[in-house]
Amino acid sequence: MQSLIAGSIAGAVFTFAVAASMIVALLFVAALGAAFAKASTLSRFRTSGPAVKRWGGRILVTVGAWFLFLAVFSDTANRLLF
Repeated sequence: MQSLIAGSIAGAVFTFAVAASMIVALLFVAALGAAFAKASTLSRFRTSGPAVKRWGGRILVTVGAWFLFLAVFSDTANRLLF
């Protein structure tokens, strides 16, 4: 968006191309990692799945509470924190 505001369409296209190629590269590496993972590694991931879901839920609730706090008390929080 910054490139479009500055007036350079070529810069915006280049930025999009770099971001898209990085996403493709990361997904390719993740797919290769999953394909070549050993069975013991996969079994460890399966057993730790519920713990990861619990911690992910706790983090999601914490971040949601933080956003709610900022939305409700934005003026007060702005003076106190920033």
